[in-house]
Amino acid sequence: MCQFSLFWANGVFSRHFRALLPGVFRGVAAAGLLALGWLPAVYAGDPVIIQVKSQPVTTFAAGFSGFNMEQPRNGVEFDYSKFVNAALPLRAGLLRYPGGTVSLDFDWNPLDPSGGQTNITWMDSLLDGNPPLVGGQTANILPLAQQLTQAKGGVNFSDYAAFANTLKANTILCFNSYTDNNPGSATQMALAAQSYGLNVVEWELGNEAYLYPAIYPTSSSYAAGSNSYFNDIVAATPAATVGLFVGGWYPGIAGCGATAALPQACFPSWDQGLWQSSTPPYWNAVSDHIYPIVGTQGTQNTMFTLNGVLAYGSSEYIDSYIVPLVGPNTPIFITELNCCSTPTDPFLTYLYNGIFLAEYIARLSSVPNVKGVAINSLYTDSSGDPTTDYHGLIQSFDDFESYLLNQVYPGSTNTATNPNTKFLFYTSAPGLAMEVANEAINSGTRMWPTSVSGGPTVNITGFDGNPIPALYAQMYFGNNGKHYLLVTNKSAQAQLVTIELNGVPVTGTFNLTYVANSSPVAANTAASPTNVQIQKTTSSNPFHLPGYSVTTVMW
Repeated sequence: MCQFSLFWANGVFSRHFRALLPGVFRGVAAAGLLALGWLPAVYAGDPVIIQVKSQPVTTFAAGFSGFNMEQPRNGVEFDYSKFVNAALPLRAGLLRYPGGTVSLDFDWNPLDPSGGQTNITWMDSLLDGNPPLVGGQTANILPLAQQLTQAKGGVNFSDYAAFANTLKANTILCFNSYTDNNPGSATQMALAAQSYGLNVVEWELGNEAYLYPAIYPTSSSYAAGSNSYFNDIVAATPAATVGLFVGGWYPGIAGCGATAALPQACFPSWDQGLWQSSTPPYWNAVSDHIYPIVGTQGTQNTMFTLNGVLAYGSSEYIDSYIVPLVGPNTPIFITELNCCSTPTDPFLTYLYNGIFLAEYIARLSSVPNVKGVAINSLYTDSSGDPTTDYHGLIQSFDDFESYLLNQVYPGSTNTATNPNTKFLFYTSAPGLAMEVANEAINSGTRMWPTSVSGGPTVNITGFDGNPIPALYAQMYFGNNGKHYLLVTNKSAQAQLVTIELNGVPVTGTFNLTYVANSSPVAANTAASPTNVQIQKTTSSNPFHLPGYSVTTVMW
């Protein structure tokens, strides 16, 4: 049924009169309105109504949505003005330093010879054993990160702090509790963070410790080995939030991806044992990483799988698995999130991934325990010279890795000023989707109950197998007194959407910011960096919602 009628009042066609019209006459009237340009398209399915209630108000963490940063793995400097300008529009609420895997041998302290870089002695202690303490992808990442970091002169904590403060973003610090054996190092870093004016919302100890049984055979040994670092942090910051890692459902490794089978914990004994290792636990938060797709799959299968994860592997995953594990009052931080774990998976660049990320984070914002979500990553190199990584929401036309590795290393340069490293950036389709979404999510700390009726459905893989609504919406009330309604559309069908507040259609003018495309696999590339673009318009109620879109409606 098309949502229209013949009488127009206060920017809305009368819904009551519409209901009395015979079906044939409604069709004729719709054709006439479309011919007059009063309707942007013919809309399939039932009328869509987004119903918002102003009570009860739910609060959530400020700066909820942000990004992991893996700067030791690329050639970009924090103080490069073009990088700052590329990052600002994404409205990061939080940032993670120095990254995940790269933290295992990272020396943050500027007073050390290796300060702001990889400590080669620490790296060798992880790689040179027989067998080595770490292997696989980690063993490939660490040496390359060491070379790139040295070639660009380091990834200094002070430079990161200036970057985070410029973006007005909170901070998650992933401390190297694997190899940093400098006495009091964590205390000194906590004091440095205070001096830089950083708002550290979480400290993490031992990134993805469940992956390294040669270092931590059990979660009990992990908890015991991390205790001294916790003590050092709280010595400087008594109220610090310090998290340890669980494996959860989707840690992004082989055998642990979302499938048609019901989900289950990837490291159940680790997760259960962690909370049994200390009574009560000395730590006071938990970190988790989420990559539902492991290995490159077909596009349709990936879309259907992610649809199922949105419906049943987002807030329901947290409430049914993580919260019973860690307790109802334990802060939860998702410090790496993306659709897919494989760096070369092209789905990472598709608009549909942006729809997934926006909706997943919006769904988690309704879970009281979850205090922040960081997409992996803000920026990654993708030229294939020598590496390709599509995780970054910001990409560069040339990443200059070959130059840095072959002509600069083992020396160093400032890539922000070197005429041979003139980085130029573009934002991926998922990056644009998050730019739209973060306008709403990071606008404040209050949300209102929101539901959607009508509209199409989309297929899912896994769970109960039944289709789910294509549209999802969440209302945020901004610190500026404005309403921000975030809406995702996972279908190709455009919709005419009415917004009701406390049962009454909203009047006035809406400001719409959206990213949309007729193809779910639309992407921006170095060859076509503006194929997908953000669009802005105004509308009265009801408003046009494009297919395959992320939209923020503000009034």
